[in-house]
Amino acid sequence: MGKKRYLLTHDLGTTADKACVFDDKLNLIASEVMDYKTYYPKDGKAVQRPEDWWRVFCTTTQSILRKCAIDPSEIAVVSCSGHSPSMVPISDNGQLILKEVPIYADLSSREEVSEFMESISEEDFYCMTGAGQVPEQYSLFKMMAFRRENQEGFNRTWKILNTVDYLVYRLTGNVRTDFSQACNTGALDIIKREWSEEILEAAGVPNEMMPKPVDSTSVVGEVTDIASSQSGLYKGTPVVMGGGDVACAAAGAGAVTEGVSYVCLGSAAWMGFFSKQPVLDYESKLVNYCHIVPGGYALQYQMTGAGICYQWLRDTIYRYKELDDDSTEETDYFEMMNAEANKSGVGANRLIFLPYMRGIWAGKTNPDARGVLFGLNLGNTVGDIYRSALEGMVFGIKEIMDSFEKLGYSSRQLTVIGGCAKSKLWRQVIADITGREVLCPAVIREAGSLGASIAAAIGVGMIDSFDDTKKIIEIVDVSYPNEKNHTKYQKYYSVFLETKERLNDLFEKLANIE
Repeated sequence: MGKKRYLLTHDLGTTADKACVFDDKLNLIASEVMDYKTYYPKDGKAVQRPEDWWRVFCTTTQSILRKCAIDPSEIAVVSCSGHSPSMVPISDNGQLILKEVPIYADLSSREEVSEFMESISEEDFYCMTGAGQVPEQYSLFKMMAFRRENQEGFNRTWKILNTVDYLVYRLTGNVRTDFSQACNTGALDIIKREWSEEILEAAGVPNEMMPKPVDSTSVVGEVTDIASSQSGLYKGTPVVMGGGDVACAAAGAGAVTEGVSYVCLGSAAWMGFFSKQPVLDYESKLVNYCHIVPGGYALQYQMTGAGICYQWLRDTIYRYKELDDDSTEETDYFEMMNAEANKSGVGANRLIFLPYMRGIWAGKTNPDARGVLFGLNLGNTVGDIYRSALEGMVFGIKEIMDSFEKLGYSSRQLTVIGGCAKSKLWRQVIADITGREVLCPAVIREAGSLGASIAAAIGVGMIDSFDDTKKIIEIVDVSYPNEKNHTKYQKYYSVFLETKERLNDLFEKLANIE
């Protein structure tokens, strides 16, 4: 058997799974991405198929091991991160109750939220859970909707898992969750770090349906015979729990000690700080996640419309699939769009973009909010549209930064991660709008995977603790703010905020039209 010296991670995103191999020094060796579908059967619904997660997990695992010429016996440990929350009910023989399960973007449980809040007020719910995003996002209310829509299926349910939990179950046959995912169900007492009997009783969900929460660094089992035959992994390979994408990304960005902030630019965007204690601010609904750092918390404000908006522009306006050049990588099309955006100037020729195509989930939440292009004129170009989209997303980040500063959380530098952060233009726009130095680490798109690999390395004793993170993360570029641009952007930012405020009531009126 070969010397075990590699770590394999999988990061289940909104649109794709990313498999990564790291060496025993936590250097990224290779990554492989494979898409899967999100289904939108009606407005407000968003579902995925857990079998797709497992199929893609197995396919990318086999592919990346072949590409790297790594024998499966050389994989020392496997760990995962993933989008959260989802709601995956399984029977006592491990079978899926639902072929398609609701993911975090499914906001169809308003009826259940209203029913629940008659027993526990929204403020009390927040103070127990730290769950500051729009309530419909959380697994708890998806469980209630599942019970209402499919009582027979609910009665057959043995456990209700989250995204990463399901992969862990398929790999090991063991049912566990980690605290970073458990807190994202809306049913965890974030201070006691245990399932809240009061919340589960009000929701009508038996405590025994909830998996046992453990630290993200915990070894939760080994790859089974059947998982080995399907995935190509070596039977008996240790599996470390891993965790939710937000907490794993925070670790991958280096936010594992007090005062360190970062911005993640993926399908959604968020800004976060590390804290040793929860910070419960109901007025701004600061989101408190349990970190993958044991005992720590990841504080976060989120904006759900970021890269997903740029992807929509690519698919509907750029329409890259209709181009004849099959040799161009899809990521290159984004760079082509960025090149058009770069021809536009600061303020995109007086064009403002509101990036709320999936609603507003933080602060003054509004799930009815939608995307807006404000100020279109006959002189605008497609580059202005792309530029306004970039700026609108960053204005949303600036608003998040302002909320943090009101709570006393501020930093001179921002580390940026996520697929969109690969763009030099995006990083410069962030620096110019926020007035902060923007740090670009060597591992950007795979930061969540890096966080999961750090947890895995600790779990099997390759490294001692998360304190080693500062030695692992390398900064390769810094974008400095242009003061002239920053001053000009402040005027556009003011218009952005006022446009959002004035349209807030109209979003609801639009949504209520049959």
